[in-house]
Amino acid sequence: MQEPLSFDPDYYFDLVAGNLLKNLGEDALLYADQALTKMKALGDEEGLSMWLSIHEHLANRTVKANRPKGVVLH
Repeated sequence: MQEPLSFDPDYYFDLVAGNLLKNLGEDALLYADQALTKMKALGDEEGLSMWLSIHEHLANRTVKANRPKGVVLH
């Protein structure tokens, strides 16, 4: 079980997502999907949790980058 953290890991997950997108482009989502599949297959709950967070940041960044100007999501 993961211990409580004294910092906000979202900051670091966003950094990882940004670097993956910078280095891999939209393929970053494919690699994140593969990592999720691997973590599930291995039964690695902590790894799965980390990759779910990274995937969430990747998806959010991708959606924001592809959203036309003036569009607001509710």
